[in-house]
Amino acid sequence: MLRLRTPTPATWLPAVLDDLDAFLQDHAANERKASASAMTLAVQYPERRALVGAMVELAREEMEHFVRVYAVLVARGQTLAPDWPDPYMGALMRHLRKGNVTHYLVDRLLVFGIVEARSCERFTLLAANLPDAGLRALYDNLLLAEARHHALFVRLAHDIMPAKTVGRRLDELLEAEAHIVASLPARAAVH
Repeated sequence: MLRLRTPTPATWLPAVLDDLDAFLQDHAANERKASASAMTLAVQYPERRALVGAMVELAREEMEHFVRVYAVLVARGQTLAPDWPDPYMGALMRHLRKGNVTHYLVDRLLVFGIVEARSCERFTLLAANLPDAGLRALYDNLLLAEARHHALFVRLAHDIMPAKTVGRRLDELLEAEAHIVASLPARAAVH
């Protein structure tokens, strides 16, 4: 697993437990956006066959996760919520290097890997602390997928650039992510 530089603040879990429906709505939106982002990468880099194959599979899996979270929302009498920008993702995306196509792609892969690692960490907290056994089981299952996904993104970055170069950039992005996590208020959202 990526070594996140800071743990999720202790205020995050109570915020989620206080408004679980809002959290689930945000989670559904995140799964849908993750699926769309994977397909965007596949379409933007069609010459990279390994990347395309991995992203097509990832898009399918993320959509399956969306369906599962949506089913929980429906069972709770809820609906999907309007799609709002994610301040965490917005802050991370501002760290992408845009002057070089290869650097930009590697940065996107690493940022997506970091996001998956943070989701894995937070789903672990949910799996251990949600009062509902069915939801605990859902998040116990989803955290395993998040762990696979963040490893996939880092591996794909290593396919593009040397390991030392990727490692240095990953360190820089992990530092930036730690500052972002520390600066954002806790809310009933995945990030």
